[in-house]
Amino acid sequence: MRFNIGDTEMTADQEFLFQQKTGERTGKFFWAAVFFVLLFQIYNISYTLYYTHFRLGSRASKIYMCMYVGMLLVCAAAILIGALWTRSKHEKPARLLCLYAVFGFILLLWSSCITLYDQRVSENLSIYMTTSIYLAGLIYMKPKFSIPFFISCEAFLLTGLLWMHLSGIKDTYGVIVNSIGLTIVALYTSLYRWNTMRQDFLNHLEIEQKNRQIMEQSEKLNYVANHDALTGLWNRNYLNEWKENFWSSNGEGQVAVFIVDIDYFKRYNDAFGHVAGDECLKKVASSLEELDGKFFRFGGEEFLCLFDGATKSSAQTLADAICRQIEQLHITTAQPDRDLTVSVGYSVGTMPDDAAFRRLLHEADEALYRAKDCGRNRAVRYSAWDN
Repeated sequence: MRFNIGDTEMTADQEFLFQQKTGERTGKFFWAAVFFVLLFQIYNISYTLYYTHFRLGSRASKIYMCMYVGMLLVCAAAILIGALWTRSKHEKPARLLCLYAVFGFILLLWSSCITLYDQRVSENLSIYMTTSIYLAGLIYMKPKFSIPFFISCEAFLLTGLLWMHLSGIKDTYGVIVNSIGLTIVALYTSLYRWNTMRQDFLNHLEIEQKNRQIMEQSEKLNYVANHDALTGLWNRNYLNEWKENFWSSNGEGQVAVFIVDIDYFKRYNDAFGHVAGDECLKKVASSLEELDGKFFRFGGEEFLCLFDGATKSSAQTLADAICRQIEQLHITTAQPDRDLTVSVGYSVGTMPDDAAFRRLLHEADEALYRAKDCGRNRAVRYSAWDN
């Protein structure tokens, strides 16, 4: 379902959000208007009672009192209904906007009555003019409300003024012309404000959508820049970022550097093909991610793991876990009686700078070669650990 309103077409969801935001903004002016009109009626009632010494002897004072009390009751009802709907958990923005429009209509109709009765003594349009401009400029109304809203109130006022003019009670020609002009201005203001508010809202949504798209694109680019395309593990680019973060936070802590190499991976590729080899790398990488430490695709069938805050015991535990984790995948190799395994070489030490990192990396590489020389499918720690 779509709402086609000139250049301000909205989806149903957008319409709901717009009504919600507009209702919040209009609600502030609504409550200000209600309390102002309420206080104004209290003043009018008090002044009338004081002026007539609480007798209301004349017909005019009784009519004015009826209009003041009537509007006072309307304000009280609007406050009660508005408070109940605002506190409701199932509040609907459209319902509140409808309340604002109904109150505005009654207020403008009331001002028309006051204006008509005021014509007995003066050509006063101030109350009708103030109410019309206020409602047109500050209370949001759809055209299906605002057009009949202003036209019907103007028709009511115009009927009364014409009757007074034709009956010879008073020459109201000037007031008639002014009221028509005022209604045209108020209606135009209301329609213009309605259209511009909707257009501004749609522009705001478009900007938000573009910002989200930019953020999503930025996240995608960041992911591509920092992750290996095949395995999804961190890549060498992120390795540099990780080292910088480490040095800026706790560069004095101990780090374990692991190099993990898939045993006889070339034979696996030769036996099953490179597509199967890629799938094998993905399975190994996914399994490694389940363990502690930060894993990187280091090249070919080699993976790098950095374990911050390592101890001799925790490093040994992680190295053994890596070997077990891959062996438990039970990936068939070129030798039917042998599952895929990995060899691990690692070293532990402080890493205050990049030179220290390169040293640990070299030591882990040396340990990896020892693991391979000792039969593979095992983890070997660099012997300098014991020095």
